[in-house]
Amino acid sequence: MTLIESELRAALRAEAATHRPDREAMLDRITETAMRHRAAKERPGPRLRIAGAAVAVAAVLGGGGFAQWAVAGDGEPQPEPTPSVVVPVTPAPSVAPSPSATGPTAKTRTPRSRPPSRSPSPSTEAGGTTTAQGALWSDGSVAPDGDSPGSSVVTVKTSERLTALEVTIRLNRTDGLTARGGSQQVPGASVTSTVTEEPSAYVYRFVLSSGDTLDPGTYTFYARYTHPDGGRDADGDTYAAAATTEGGAAPTVSGDFR
Repeated sequence: MTLIESELRAALRAEAATHRPDREAMLDRITETAMRHRAAKERPGPRLRIAGAAVAVAAVLGGGGFAQWAVAGDGEPQPEPTPSVVVPVTPAPSVAPSPSATGPTAKTRTPRSRPPSRSPSPSTEAGGTTTAQGALWSDGSVAPDGDSPGSSVVTVKTSERLTALEVTIRLNRTDGLTARGGSQQVPGASVTSTVTEEPSAYVYRFVLSSGDTLDPGTYTFYARYTHPDGGRDADGDTYAAAATTEGGAAPTVSGDFR
């Protein structure tokens, strides 16, 4: 609620003219006028305005002179500013960038491709023979069958299924040596064997029949012969084996009988 300026000024002049200010009566009239306007407008904030008017009247009465009354704006009450509340904010701790973070100085590692796996290195014995390669392993030995009969034996082991296998035994033609044919222990498959007579050697060949396969296992091949009593020197006799695995590898091995 706001007091009308003309009424307030007239009241102030009338009181100042009497030179006998009655403070109590003045306050009563001002309060009565304020209550009348309050009932008419029913606006908030009358207590503040009435208190301001009372202070102004008190200043006039106390000083004995004319006081000028300032009316704010168009008489409408101004909203009180909302007090600002300061909330302390704790700054977040700075975090050092991870060494792996992407940035101008970050290094990007290019994954290296692994080299292709190599087949197991062949086992080479003295004399340049290779007794093991890939899935194939071999060994050569001499098995006397009596005073004159004998056999040169080749043992072959495979860790993979074989779709082809050929074993060759080469015996030097020593005095009194006579070939008797070849035999083998290859269960579950058909193997053909032949003996070829050359000027300086007898050559025994064992070939896995086409269409047959050999499962992983151990297989034995015999080159049988006779020789003079007292034994025979096997120095210079050799063997070789060539195979094809089901996976397409082609290992070869070779050795001697010493």
